Amino acid sequence: MTVLFVILVPSIIALAWPASAPGQVTREARLLPIDDLHQLAPAMKQHGRPLLLFFTTPGCPYCREVRRNYLLPRAAQADGGGVLIREVSILGERSFAGPDGRRLTERALATRFEVAAVPVVLLVDAQLRPLAEPLLGLNPAFYESYLQARIDEATARLAQANR
Repeated sequence: MTVLFVILVPSIIALAWPASAPGQVTREARLLPIDDLHQLAPAMKQHGRPLLLFFTTPGCPYCREVRRNYLLPRAAQADGGGVLIREVSILGERSFAGPDGRRLTERALATRFEVAAVPVVLLVDAQLRPLAEPLLGLNPAFYESYLQARIDEATARLAQANR
């Protein structure tokens, strides 16, 4: 329990502190936002790639670091690093089509997976079923290996399900 507390405390603090001064506009590269999962599902199934959901909040410095150092480089690879990546704001009211075609908000999706602190990476299948344990918080010393282990596990589970 202590380890989980240590991981989440910085993330909870990040929710309270803005990343920039009020009125300051910052431009940073972004990941694709969560979008029409009903249309995305066939591509996921065809290529056997899991969907990586990256749960964030605006201004979260830890989210920015995960995005910049681990997810954007992966998304820039020709195969997306073996996954499809979409960003989800846990405070967002933007709606999108779920796997069944029904509208869903980003906040509702975060609630569904009980995401209350960020950053969180969760790998899911086309029906939004988790394929690996969520990756909570940020530990820069081991983050890449933890992320790759989750991706490998999710990909293996998809391959096994498609046999």
